[in-house]
Amino acid sequence: MTFSAGVRRELVDRFSAREESREWAIVSFAVLSALSGSVDRTEDGWLVSIRITGSYIAKMLEEIAATLSLPIVDKKVGKRDICLTFSVAFEKRALLFFDFERWWRWTGEQGLEAIFSAFYLACGVMSNPATGRYRLAFTPSSESAISLMKRVFNRAELTPGESRHQGKRLLFFSNGEDISRFLLLCGAHRALLQFEERRSERELLGQVNRIVNFDEANAGRRAQSISEQLRAIDTIERMRGLDSLSPVLAEAAKARLENKGASLEELGAGMSPPVSKSGMSHRFSKIRRLARALESKRLREESET
Repeated sequence: MTFSAGVRRELVDRFSAREESREWAIVSFAVLSALSGSVDRTEDGWLVSIRITGSYIAKMLEEIAATLSLPIVDKKVGKRDICLTFSVAFEKRALLFFDFERWWRWTGEQGLEAIFSAFYLACGVMSNPATGRYRLAFTPSSESAISLMKRVFNRAELTPGESRHQGKRLLFFSNGEDISRFLLLCGAHRALLQFEERRSERELLGQVNRIVNFDEANAGRRAQSISEQLRAIDTIERMRGLDSLSPVLAEAAKARLENKGASLEELGAGMSPPVSKSGMSHRFSKIRRLARALESKRLREESET
């Protein structure tokens, strides 16, 4: 089972625990109709066809219809989808023209669970966080549902991005914090724990990689710096001898030759008196400048002869 399918299964199981709740049934049917349904007017009311994916979601929808006393007039099972058609009488028009504003005033943030759960079951899909890619997308069959979804998301202080895929308009989240908040509010708590576990592992791995890369970069810079110091010392020793250096520079040069892998801090600690890292760096800068000057002088003399 994919991570996305696991979220759907958890939400259906959670709804089953509330299947006798008429309020939840009303909200769920209203959302599923708006996002995945088509409506045709009849003499007695409306025929509402809702297309969903998964037999367990179809069973949930049938339970909703039973709770709301909605006759099922047709059921078509395709290779991927199941289409259920219901007869909605005029006196039950609230199912198709649901007052979301009133629901929000009545329930507050707690009421978002029923709506967000139905959002996901109707048209949601989520990438596996173990892959390192965070993406939660919603593709309703009717573009008119986009404005409703955005209003509801704004209630939860969530701002989805918008895009198109295969000609269909969709809303998506790619930020881990936003996805965590959605999973919390829709009631997918097991999925939320798994998501946060994967996210924590990935963030920890990222921190470790950054530290390793930083250490490797530092080690590379340190090795290059030591190599330059040794070349400069060798140049001075060949051309003038280390005794030509001032006492402090000669001391630094000899310390480097005796401790080729030591850091500047370690070399400085061995000086008498001890010298700071910046002080040692300053001494080796002078040694490198002197070596470059000697090399330049040698090249000039050779070009003149």
